[in-house]
Amino acid sequence: MFTALFILSIQTITPAQMGTNMPLDNQDASRRQIDCIFQRLQQPYQLVSLPWLRARQEVRLNRLDGYFSAILLSEMEPFGELSAPLYLENWYWIEHLQSVKLAGQEKALGAVRGSHQQKWFQLMAETVTTEVNTDEELVRLLQLKRVDRILMDLEVFQLNAERLGLNQSDYQLRFFRYVPLGVYFSNQFLQLRPQFLSRFNALIAGCSQQSFALSPQEQQLILQRFLPQAQALSRRQDVQQALGAAKQQLWTEQQILQQDQQWIEEVELGIATLAKQMLLSPLSLQLQQFQHSFAGQIAEIILMDVQGRNVAISEITSDFWQGDEAKYQQVFGTKQSYFLDEVQFDASTARFLTQLSIPVIAADGRQLGVLTLGLDVETSLQYCQLNGDSIGSCDTQ
Repeated sequence: MFTALFILSIQTITPAQMGTNMPLDNQDASRRQIDCIFQRLQQPYQLVSLPWLRARQEVRLNRLDGYFSAILLSEMEPFGELSAPLYLENWYWIEHLQSVKLAGQEKALGAVRGSHQQKWFQLMAETVTTEVNTDEELVRLLQLKRVDRILMDLEVFQLNAERLGLNQSDYQLRFFRYVPLGVYFSNQFLQLRPQFLSRFNALIAGCSQQSFALSPQEQQLILQRFLPQAQALSRRQDVQQALGAAKQQLWTEQQILQQDQQWIEEVELGIATLAKQMLLSPLSLQLQQFQHSFAGQIAEIILMDVQGRNVAISEITSDFWQGDEAKYQQVFGTKQSYFLDEVQFDASTARFLTQLSIPVIAADGRQLGVLTLGLDVETSLQYCQLNGDSIGSCDTQ
């Protein structure tokens, strides 16, 4: 995903003036998403070129109304507010294989001047050896071994590496963190338009041009870490017995929908009586114990029967019936041994979550239901990086 910078100068009559440090003819997914949102808001805009550092200064001086793409920097907190994420960047440490064994202070660090990574280095008191103006220049420095390591969005590195003819096997890639990017709007702009930010945020999902999927290497790490654990959990006697008992007490569609509606209404009202009752069942308590043993890597566990009903849960779910959702439909009644969903950003907890779902199979081969693990992707990948040998290895012990 590109790290373009947009500046929004939105006026009542004239088109919004949006600056970028990328080519003005750029038409990637993020640009199309911005097009969509502003069209639905009936706000025309124009693109102009503007550097990163100048953008922040112009916002501080109230000469511009905001910028894109952005993270919420502490220095900018007094001047405005960040939108909900438009997309996620996937930051990786990238090093020469020859540099891996060097001590941290011996590694020459490079950064793009004014970038989010460069600002993060400042906050962490990391010494940057060399600063350049573009991502391509930075990757070129790494190729020429004028710097030993860089911190960059994985997709941006891969695109530049391909353009420059780098052999990516000569570099070690280690996951660092996900970074949600949005549009930073100035206080002055938002005060004049009290409903604008909520309307803007509401349109983000509908205007999204692409989902955020794990890279093949990240999928490998997640599956290596959790698929055997999920399968072992699904074979436990208490899990199998609970689903077997549920299969003997099937409900009508009307009963399921009534229970689902009551569950949803209670959760929305903050009562959650039905959910709390299930949360206290012996099997749910066992799932909570299993979840807690993974030290934050598992965010929730849901056990569903052949009808998609919740049978046991480790956390309160938003609804009772899961039969209309991908985590159930992609594995129950199919030949799929697992389904790993896309990454979602949970704004309430600032966590990046994905769901791993597997069929629960009885000893005689019958499908009894579905087991879903909700995973904190960042925490899980960081665990794998600390306990594995490489990007393709994760010690599960």
